[in-house]
Amino acid sequence: MDTIRREHAAASRPIRQPAASTRSVARLVACVFAVLALAAGDGRAEDVERQPVNAVPVETMAELSQVLYACWAPPPGTAGSEITLRFGLTAKGEVRGKPLATYSVLTGDAETQRAFVAAAILALSRCTPVRMSEQLGRVVASRVLTLRFASGEART
Repeated sequence: MDTIRREHAAASRPIRQPAASTRSVARLVACVFAVLALAAGDGRAEDVERQPVNAVPVETMAELSQVLYACWAPPPGTAGSEITLRFGLTAKGEVRGKPLATYSVLTGDAETQRAFVAAAILALSRCTPVRMSEQLGRVVASRVLTLRFASGEART
């Protein structure tokens, strides 16, 4: 009887991902984001403000997702990789803060993995700011958004 209880208790425990891999992906995202930010400009106030990527204002969350995914192009050799980025947008459609990787499965060697993460962050950077309707801008500015970038399979 004790054996059955122990087996049941062991089976009901949650499986945990190793914290080290989560931390290493978060560090990788932070490093890639920093490099891309430095490459985009030196941060001076006189830099020209970026123009929205879309001409017609986005009205719905589904349209916003389509605009943000439009810049996504996975690098070759990354089939099976995926990363979910969590971030915020301002009412003007600009990225607020640094994206946070909340989930990732990265395939290939370290260089291929870096290229995949960089491509996801670069896609987000290229497709912002997004021109949104005033109403959607207010809604989006008060939410945390997530996007899942995947290579070699259809997005869900």
